[in-house]
Amino acid sequence: MIKTYTIAFLVMTLLFSCKDDDTEPEPQAESSIPAFYKSPSLGGPSFTKLAGALNNVNNPQDLDFHPSRENELWVINKGTDNSGGSTVTITNAGLSNQKEEWRRDENAWHFMALPSAISFSRDNDNFGTSANIQDANRNGGTFTGPTLWSSNMDVYAKDPGAGLNGSHLDMLHGSPYCMGIESDADNAFWVFDAYNGHICWYDFADDHGPGHDDHSDGVVYRYVELEVEREPNVPSHMVKDVSTGILFICDPAKSRVLWMNTLSGSIDKSLPLTNEVLVSHQEMKGLEWGVFSDINLQKPCGIEVIGNVLYVSDNETGEVIAYDKELKTELGRIDTGNEGITGLKADKNGQLWYVNADDNGVYRIDQN
Repeated sequence: MIKTYTIAFLVMTLLFSCKDDDTEPEPQAESSIPAFYKSPSLGGPSFTKLAGALNNVNNPQDLDFHPSRENELWVINKGTDNSGGSTVTITNAGLSNQKEEWRRDENAWHFMALPSAISFSRDNDNFGTSANIQDANRNGGTFTGPTLWSSNMDVYAKDPGAGLNGSHLDMLHGSPYCMGIESDADNAFWVFDAYNGHICWYDFADDHGPGHDDHSDGVVYRYVELEVEREPNVPSHMVKDVSTGILFICDPAKSRVLWMNTLSGSIDKSLPLTNEVLVSHQEMKGLEWGVFSDINLQKPCGIEVIGNVLYVSDNETGEVIAYDKELKTELGRIDTGNEGITGLKADKNGQLWYVNADDNGVYRIDQN
């Protein structure tokens, strides 16, 4: 029987090797942004704080909406080197019956070490986290990378049983200082690998189940042509535009936003294994990428795409900037009045939410 990870590997290989360069993206709708971006006379935005320190939101780095449970918002806290990170799950987010639940895995110290980002898989209820640390074992090595989790509340942050190691579903250890993560497919994610200085594609394939440790079916592709750097205290969030296959990437260390075509590139050569056995570890070549914007940006951090509009939050200025994603032109910007914005995400109605690490807040942007 051919295992699913082998099928995934073959499919990805075909995608990267056989891309039709003449394929044109489908036409996009005209840019549409909220009224408060267009004219102050129409009424500015308000920034509604819906959770904070009293709800155990503490140095939040990112947020994401659950793909199948309506109005359920997950916030990830950075935590400390001694404790590891934690999450706050907000059900009925923004509604009158909103509730918050804080959880920390029993071995978050390793599997959620100083997390920088969270992203739900697009086609199942698992989620990935990235770790802003060089060595999750604190031994001076490089044993760190993205982690896969279940959002099943009977599994996540629950004791899996004797002899098992936390509730994580899988972890791969080839990307220290992992500053961002974005879902690509079932259990597959794009990763901002700041230690090695490039973008990676990780496929966990079949997870090993809560608390186990078989990582040998993992696949890692390294896009070394797109060089990135780490800004130590600012995540580098990413968002994939499913309609075009373009991955938009915040690169705060260089005050810019990048784009890369996830359907471009092909395998160049196999790479030596690092830290663990994998089914495939490859270096890619021929990536299509470029700078989306580096104008009037300080520390771009949060990022979201809604239709033909790309939104970027600036951690240093507190602004949220709207761009036409095709023309790469700025459509407008609003000032939240606070530095420290990290993650940015839209709900099912296209309304923007963000977290602020400086004031431990979860906010929704509303029209006055």
